[in-house]
Amino acid sequence: MGMSTSATHIIFFIASVVIAASFVGVAATAILDISDGIEDRGDMISKQLSADFEVINDPELVSNNPVVLYLKNTGKVPLSTQHITVLIDGSSVDDFTVSSETWMPGETITLTININLATGEHVAKIILDDGLSTTFHFEV
Repeated sequence: MGMSTSATHIIFFIASVVIAASFVGVAATAILDISDGIEDRGDMISKQLSADFEVINDPELVSNNPVVLYLKNTGKVPLSTQHITVLIDGSSVDDFTVSSETWMPGETITLTININLATGEHVAKIILDDGLSTTFHFEV
C-alpha cells in the first residue's frame, strides 16, 4: 500500500507541475502582449505631445482663389503631409497642394487650396494623418 500511495503522489505532483507550467506559459504570453501594447500606446502619446503645428497667416490678409495658408511645425518631431485632410467651413476640399511631404520642426510649408470663397469670414481645419489638427478663422 505504501508504494501505490507514493506512485499516486508522484503522478499528482507531475500533473500539478505540468498544469502550473502551462499556466505560466499562457500568463507570460498575455503579460508580454499587454506590455507591448502599453509601450506602443506610450510611444504614440509621446509623439502626440511633442508634435504640433499652426497656421501663421494674418487672418485678415488671406488670399482667395487660391487660398494660401502657411503652416509652421511648432513641435519637436518631423510631420508628414502625405495624408492631409482640409476642411473649409466644414466641407472637405480635395483640390489642394502642399509644398513638402516631410515637414521638419521649425519649418513652414505652404498649403495652396484651389477654392473661390465668398467674401466674409471662414474657418479652415487642417488634419494630419495621425489625427493632429488645427483650426484657423480668417476673412477673405
